[in-house]
Amino acid sequence: MAENTPATASRSASNYLPPSSPPANEGNTRAAWTAMILVMFGAVVIGVGMVIPAIAIVVVGAVIIVGGLVVGAVLRKAGHGQPVD
Repeated sequence: MAENTPATASRSASNYLPPSSPPANEGNTRAAWTAMILVMFGAVVIGVGMVIPAIAIVVVGAVIIVGGLVVGAVLRKAGHGQPVD
């Protein structure tokens, strides 16, 4: 009957607690917003380059997209992204 004492029950219950909840920002971070804005801007530039047949504008749009992904990764490593915990 010693198993049902309140002190023992609370200690054994703490062993079965679920892991902590994920961050409440749901991915809305500076790194994510910056990367997505640059990627979307690059996609618009590529679209303009396809409507006006200009390969140089398409290449500039592709460079903007790659740059946006790099900037997002750098910001994430600098601590402006989703926490890893």
